[in-house]
Amino acid sequence: MNWLIVAAVAALIVLTILVKAFSGNGSKVVKHPYQKHSALFSPDDRIFYRALKEAVGEEYEIFGKIRVADIVLPKKGASRNDARLAFSPIAGRHFDFVLCDKNNLTVTCAIQLRDKTNPAKQAEGQKNPLQTVCEAVALPFVRFDIKADYYIPELREKLQVALRKEPFFLVETDGRKEPRISNIEDMKF
Repeated sequence: MNWLIVAAVAALIVLTILVKAFSGNGSKVVKHPYQKHSALFSPDDRIFYRALKEAVGEEYEIFGKIRVADIVLPKKGASRNDARLAFSPIAGRHFDFVLCDKNNLTVTCAIQLRDKTNPAKQAEGQKNPLQTVCEAVALPFVRFDIKADYYIPELREKLQVALRKEPFFLVETDGRKEPRISNIEDMKF
């Protein structure tokens, strides 16, 4: 009978050790407070992505949620203080989508979605800090309102207008200027 009591106590001790080991209460494993997003894009973003993909076709690569700092850099020679001041309004900001050239993946256009239902968002007439940055680096910037459905020709047209490269014309007011020799005798040879 003694051996039964010893076996029961030993089994209880082993069971207690196993329960603690598998429950994690006594372990030193650090648990991180992370969880994975179910999808990269929100439902509104996914609707726009599909419409954008159809609008640009095979001409561009589309990337989403790209940090501004991955595209825009401080000018060479700028002091650290100037760079910090320039980047403080855009720190942590991202473009909802960017269009890149299919051949070399250079960024050709930045796109931001605008939520008209949220009054806390930026007012219609206000200039977006991302738009200011894009203008400074000559990167086309387009804003689209979030909708349940998008008219593809309208998307395509708005992007084409933004991506249109205007020809550069050098305008001279007086035409071509030629040097004039007023008196040939004053010239030295």
